[in-house]
Parts: sequence; C-alpha cells; structure tokens
Amino acid sequence: MDIYENLLNHYQKMAKALENTDQASKVFPASDSARRQDLLKHFLASHLPPRLHVTGESHIFDSEGNVSASIDLAVSSDLALHYQHPPKNFHCLEGCHASIVLEERLDGHSCIDALQRIASIPVMPEVPPGLGILFAGKVQNNMMVRAVFAFDGADPEEVLDEIDRFYSENQVADSARPNLVIVNNRYGIMRTGEQGALTADGCQLQPNSFLLFGCVPTEPKIGGYSLLYLLSEIQRAAAAATNCHIDYGAYLDQLPL
Repeated sequence: MDIYENLLNHYQKMAKALENTDQASKVFPASDSARRQDLLKHFLASHLPPRLHVTGESHIFDSEGNVSASIDLAVSSDLALHYQHPPKNFHCLEGCHASIVLEERLDGHSCIDALQRIASIPVMPEVPPGLGILFAGKVQNNMMVRAVFAFDGADPEEVLDEIDRFYSENQVADSARPNLVIVNNRYGIMRTGEQGALTADGCQLQPNSFLLFGCVPTEPKIGGYSLLYLLSEIQRAAAAATNCHIDYGAYLDQLPL
C-alpha cells in the first residue's frame, strides 16, 4: 500500500465532491447542506487540528480599529478573542490563522473583488501589542494565510494577468496579497516568500511573485494536492502563532469609557 497515493486519492475525492454536489453526501456525510461553500467549511473543520475553529462570513479587526470587508471563511485559534453578531463573526487579527475568500468562478470581475477583500484585511504590525519586551526582532507579518478559493475559473493566464493588472494599479503591501489562489481541480497560484523561490528546473523567482502550478496533463490530481497544500499552510501558520505571546489588553484599551 502506498500511503501517499492513498492520501492524495482521499483529497482528490474531496475536490471532486466540491465540483459535483450531487455526490457530496457520500463524501461529506456529516454535512446537511448542498452548498459548496458549506461543504468547503465542513472539509476544513474535519481535517484541521481540533483546536482550530472554522467560521462562515467573518470580519477581521485589529487593535487600531481597522476592520476587513466580508471574508467567507475564517480559521481561528481556540485561544483567540472573537465574538459573534449573527449572522457575522468577528475575529481579532492575532488570533486568525486563515482568511479565505470564495468565488463561484474566478474571472476578471470576481478576481478584482477577491483581491480587494483580501487587501482589506489588516496587516500584522512589525511588533504586535505586548511583544515589544519579549522579542528583540520583528515578528513575521505573514502569520495569517490569505487565500482565494474558486470552484471554477478562467484560464490561468487570464487570472494571472488580472492579478498583475490589479497590483500595478493599486498600492497594496506584499503582506496584504494572497498567499494562495486555488481554482478547484484545475490549477493553483502561490505567492513566493520574501526570499523568492527556486523552480524545479532551477529558475530563480523574484520575492513575492506569483507562481502557477498544476495546469499540465501530468498532474491530474491537482485538486487533491491543492486542498492538502491549503491545509498544510493553515497548520503552519497556526503552529507559528503558538510561539507568540499576544497581549489582548490592546483591544481593551480601545473600548470607549
């Protein structure tokens, strides 16, 4: 038995279910909804560590009063401050490990909408509240995974052109751009880190540039790979956050008296 082949097949089955909701009940038996947004939420909740919570429509806010636009799915820690104001959820920035914007189809208009909503999420300050004494250096501001997930989309070249055009016309910090863009079962786009990246054929990519993956015939199970990639990135962000001691007193200081 090839454990990795079985693992990939498992996630590919999940990707297929997100593509065909008629078969979803066989793959997501615990979900009573046929909406693909709810199925993705259920998938994340059932595959991430138990201490992480997945919520629907949410807003991310920081201790300086900045509040994001509506985010479709958010993943937060069980130690994070958050509150519900139905039907929306609110999460403090330091306790949110992933923000996911969903689009039915990723094309020109929806791509701009997704990038605008991702850009609206506050950026982690260089030294979050309460960390000045504990840390001598800067804290990484990429501790949150910012992702766009689409159930269908235009050709990857068109989407990449839209991304490039959007950032050429709008001033958006690198850390406020998506780490990952997934078009289910078709392709993915990842953003390289601050050190850039090296491709399989030895080509050096610039820092914070967008790299396409999974759109060639030799990668037929890209849906499973993309879902596992998303999970691993969220788990990485959550694990990194456990090394930071956040002082939520900064939020208390913002309350009007």
